[in-house]
Amino acid sequence: MPLDTLDLSGLVETLIDLGRWLDVREQQPTILLVGTGHWDNPGKDYRAVTFDDMLTPDRQRQIEECLALLAMFEPTKVALEILPESERAWNADYQAFRAGSFTLTAGEHHQLGFRLAEMTGHDRIFGIDWHDFTRPIEWEQAITFALTHDQGQYITALTESQESTEESERRLSQRRVRDILLQLNAPDTLAESHRVYMDLAQVGAGNERIGAEVVMRWYERNMMMFVNLARLASAPNERVLVVVGAGHVPLLTHFVLGAKRFRLEQVGAYLKS
Repeated sequence: MPLDTLDLSGLVETLIDLGRWLDVREQQPTILLVGTGHWDNPGKDYRAVTFDDMLTPDRQRQIEECLALLAMFEPTKVALEILPESERAWNADYQAFRAGSFTLTAGEHHQLGFRLAEMTGHDRIFGIDWHDFTRPIEWEQAITFALTHDQGQYITALTESQESTEESERRLSQRRVRDILLQLNAPDTLAESHRVYMDLAQVGAGNERIGAEVVMRWYERNMMMFVNLARLASAPNERVLVVVGAGHVPLLTHFVLGAKRFRLEQVGAYLKS
């Protein structure tokens, strides 16, 4: 067909619509979830794995490598697994750190959160955690019920032997921080992490659904964390990097993707660079 007989108006309108769509995509708030272990070993998890000292010179070099790669995300905000109502105290420490008058602990809040925020020029950090201290998550009650009602198959991953824990710690001590983070955030690892809760939810008998109630509290906490995160990422140009316990990543990922208005980037895209 000769070009001068073509009606290009429809094509032009389609291209304009496509351009607008790409522009909207480009302006979506972007989130990067960095799942990690608790490096300062606070013992808050039911099955706590003890990390070797992240303050040794060798570990510090490995952390610096990770920070340089994560900084390529160019975050507009750095968020941590801390309560928003405690931000004032945390930011006082952060300002002291920037001024050279605060000694960082081995914890991931300091080693990844504080250092990355400082490296990328931020004057504060943010908290997204949530707890209802009047209704704690009763992990022990569900596990006790399973052990006393012949339902041990539902809690196998939560009650691994001490020898298994020690083997995990030995392997971690031999791996670079970069590789540890990559493994914790790998899709297979995250899927297995979430399966633990699906198994636990089945603990109970008859009208007693103690496992499901425990997992519902876990979901509740993560949903509230997501809401806090979504509020931080309200502007189209926000790029929020979140340092959070790896156990939260499967649910936070699910909620972020379900919200549609966010773009979720993968930590492996940076740490594999």
